[in-house]
Amino acid sequence: MDNLKLTRIDFRLIHGQVMTRWVKKYDIESIVVIDDRSAKSPIMKKILLNAAPHGVKVEVLTADDAGKRWKEESFPTNNLLILFKTPAGAAKAYAAGVKYPSLQVGGIEGAGNKVNICRNIVMSQEDVDALKPMYEDGVDIFCQPIPEDNKVPFKTALEKFQ
Repeated sequence: MDNLKLTRIDFRLIHGQVMTRWVKKYDIESIVVIDDRSAKSPIMKKILLNAAPHGVKVEVLTADDAGKRWKEESFPTNNLLILFKTPAGAAKAYAAGVKYPSLQVGGIEGAGNKVNICRNIVMSQEDVDALKPMYEDGVDIFCQPIPEDNKVPFKTALEKFQ
């Protein structure tokens, strides 16, 4: 899927300047949000549809629906950004068949027993455990809050939880 420009975890999903910068960097034309809770909430869907930068099409899917659509090759064919709210959501979509080659961790909600991985990105043992099978399957996982930041490899997170 050559048109998949970025696959990202960000608990804020579609939001302000950070998202606008990624959309601009990759000339994103479509965003697919894969989040079970958002997909089942008409209010969240409406918020997400209205939050996208002008001209960017948005779809909100459950992990299972995304897996079916991926296998049917019916995802958008223009420059695409896939967004997940959580590491568990990214792992669920991957297990359902959404086989992306790389995954950028941009923001994970900070509550609970989290450890700082890089800049303002924190992870729990559960977050690392959710991502580890994809990493072992060859997915290039890295932390990068904004385009100007250097990529921090997932190996850094693994080392903090050994």
